[in-house]
Amino acid sequence: MKIIFRDIIDDLRRFLNSDDILLLTGARQAGKTSILRFLQEELNEKKARTFFLNLEDPDYLRLINQSPKNLFKIFPISLKEKTFVFIDEVQYLKNPTNFLKYFYDEYQGKIKIIASGSSAFYLDKKFKDSLVGRKLIFPVRTLSFREFLR
Repeated sequence: MKIIFRDIIDDLRRFLNSDDILLLTGARQAGKTSILRFLQEELNEKKARTFFLNLEDPDYLRLINQSPKNLFKIFPISLKEKTFVFIDEVQYLKNPTNFLKYFYDEYQGKIKIIASGSSAFYLDKKFKDSLVGRKLIFPVRTLSFREFLR
């Protein structure tokens, strides 16, 4: 399967070394998961430590909903070097805000969260806190005409 380079990837690359949580939002099948995988692969090629968590997996979802610290039970995250954690379908968490705030506040500079979720999750009532000053939102749309022509 050929992966089409998305223009948004350049925007995301500029913030990979920032402390901000990067949130990709968009409709189903817009390419959010593919973008996360593409970025993870690029970082892996640079020998960065990366992990990918798909919250459609009910076992992982249950563990993370019990406690954000269970992320350390799922992955062998070392705090000695920066680790990039890609989280797909973050809207499935009972309280995505608390999860994201916890990792930002406790592990800023050590764990970088890049997450995706449906556009609806950001408007959902369970996203109580706006995470002001902690996150950057990147809307993922369907392919642009330029992307389609590639």
